[in-house]
Amino acid sequence: MRSIQLKSVVLVLASLLALNMGTIATSHAQVALGIKVAGNFTNYQKVTDGNFGVEPGIFLRLGQNFYFQPEVNYVFKNSTFKKVYNEFSTNVRLKQHFVSVPVLLGYHFINKDNFKFHLTLGPRFDFRISDNIEGTDWKANSLQWGGQVGLGFDFWRFTLDASYCLAADNFHNEVTTVTQTKFTNVFLVSLGFKFLK
Repeated sequence: MRSIQLKSVVLVLASLLALNMGTIATSHAQVALGIKVAGNFTNYQKVTDGNFGVEPGIFLRLGQNFYFQPEVNYVFKNSTFKKVYNEFSTNVRLKQHFVSVPVLLGYHFINKDNFKFHLTLGPRFDFRISDNIEGTDWKANSLQWGGQVGLGFDFWRFTLDASYCLAADNFHNEVTTVTQTKFTNVFLVSLGFKFLK
């Protein structure tokens, strides 16, 4: 497990470096650095209830009409599962903490000095820091991975984005040794501020 996690981290960092070098090599590279905070709504397969979480982080933009945007975010997710045993059911609370690394490519449909309208698309890697799964023998793997797509506006130094993420998460039962893959739907609304623009 540690080997797989290490290989995943190396792959993400190598991808970031390669895309970063390629973008900087272009002649009229434009750089934007900023902070952001997002509210997330998470819905797992067969989840009875999904609650809001938060995702503060930093982002970097390199490019003009087409641009590269890596991010590093801290993610807190909070959800409730229904656990069914015979005719009885109980709710299981799932609290998760991640370091998330979306690696996004974007395009500005409108690219004015103080107003931009853009589309972003790319993979997203969530490295789990800790889990708190109450009332169950299931444990989650250390890496959650998937894709993210979003639309957003820039006005002066502010950014407002709405995004959708689809991610795969593997859960392992320590008693029965059964592994299940569940897909996560995450909806994000983020507000950011660019120190460079």
